[in-house]
Amino acid sequence: MSVTQPHTGRRGELNVSRRTFLAAVSAGSLVLMGRLGGIEELANAAVAEPDAFAPDFFVSIAPNGTVTCLAHRSEMGTGIRTGLPRVLADELGADWQRVAIEQAPGDKRLGDQNTDGSNSIRFFFERMRVAGATARTMLEQAAAKRWSVDPSECYSDNHKIKHRGSDKSFDFGELVADARTLPVPDAKSLTFKPRNEWKYIGKDAPITDLDDILTGKAVFGIDARMPNQLFAVIARPPVVGGKVRSFDASIAKGMPGVVDVIEIPPFEGAPNFNPLGGI
Repeated sequence: MSVTQPHTGRRGELNVSRRTFLAAVSAGSLVLMGRLGGIEELANAAVAEPDAFAPDFFVSIAPNGTVTCLAHRSEMGTGIRTGLPRVLADELGADWQRVAIEQAPGDKRLGDQNTDGSNSIRFFFERMRVAGATARTMLEQAAAKRWSVDPSECYSDNHKIKHRGSDKSFDFGELVADARTLPVPDAKSLTFKPRNEWKYIGKDAPITDLDDILTGKAVFGIDARMPNQLFAVIARPPVVGGKVRSFDASIAKGMPGVVDVIEIPPFEGAPNFNPLGGI
């Protein structure tokens, strides 16, 4: 599965219907408010260290052994920022305590970054395994070269590349410099861990950043700030399809920070438009 090609399909239609549905029920008054505080900006995801080993767009390994996984889907309470990296870490053979997760910025190389329809694991499970297996294979090759043995004698376990015929081992970080010099293997040549060797996949785990999410410290897309940004508050009708008969905006306009009150004209749905259940 190529990560450079967005996935298309039925969920694209679902997105349109969702937007249409929300627009249909939002015919009312729109209040624009100016923010009185300072301007905040979202930071882009951290790039790999200059001397890191980054064989795949989704993973890099620093000389100290820290594995950084790029999370290209949004956290919406389902734990996807944890789920996808754990698939990668499992295939890599990493120690989860030494895995860092970086949120990716918008980038077409990541393919479809839309997070909906329970599609993230279904569409990117194999892609994460490829990323992990690629890094693992190259680390095993680097270790084999150091020990002058065949790569088949090497295997990954708990953040180390070990030798089957002895007690020799290398930490991931110790192999970074050598692994960086090796050619990246073709995805078709990779071997994957059998299901009975999965350590993280399918196992319970706490959601990454759960404490920050619960305490309001986590940064989401809605936290983005632009110069002179205004905030809109929508007053919706009590029933679907309701229309504004009249309203008095004088009191609202007199409130501190209110810039304007705008009536949203009634929205006519597309032909054969039907609101989807569960939205």
